[in-house]
Amino acid sequence: MTEGHEMRWGGFAGLASLVLAIAAGILLTGAPRVTASSDAIALYLVESRGLIITAALLGTAALAMFVWFGATLATAFRQAQPNSDAPAVVLAGFTITGALGFLGASIIGGLTYAAAANPALLDMIAAPYTALHVMATIGGIAVALPLAASAIAIARTSVLPQWAGWLSALVAAVDVLAAITVLSGSGIWAPGSALTAYVPLGLTALWGLALSGLLIRERVPEIASRHHAVAGPA
Repeated sequence: MTEGHEMRWGGFAGLASLVLAIAAGILLTGAPRVTASSDAIALYLVESRGLIITAALLGTAALAMFVWFGATLATAFRQAQPNSDAPAVVLAGFTITGALGFLGASIIGGLTYAAAANPALLDMIAAPYTALHVMATIGGIAVALPLAASAIAIARTSVLPQWAGWLSALVAAVDVLAAITVLSGSGIWAPGSALTAYVPLGLTALWGLALSGLLIRERVPEIASRHHAVAGPA
């Protein structure tokens, strides 16, 4: 298997992470917001225990694929500019994001299991539930790190089309702005609201889809040049 085709598998990992994340999100469509009453949150955790734990498992699988995708991007950037710090920052950013995601998914799964098994905890469950939503919102800064590093790497090396660099920078900025909204914490700016959750998540998903597609189609210049060299002149 050539190195180019190994990068193609990294693109497939990116697509797989999107599919798994969307499936997990569909299972959690009934989740109450942090502004809901304690009783509503407790009732949801008890009645939707199976769905929540299944979503947590799908989410961790999506994160594993996401880190693989990130490692592939970091490899492409490192080959283009071996002495740059950007590839290391890209890989570190994906690793941090994956670690935070694994932690959050494990906590929500454990919290749900404990609440269903110990009814005495239901009166206190709203606090950690809210904390997890705030944590996820602030975690947008961690997601922005590899995106910003990718934008810099693309601008320096043209390892991917320049529009991919601009898209990376845009999504990184939106993720940071969404994280800052925790300072408000009410109304449409509340953690977990459509504006602070779905907009950055949707844009990040679009970014992952676009860059995964480039890897799958082998649109990385270094990959294409190696394939042409192996094939020889027509």
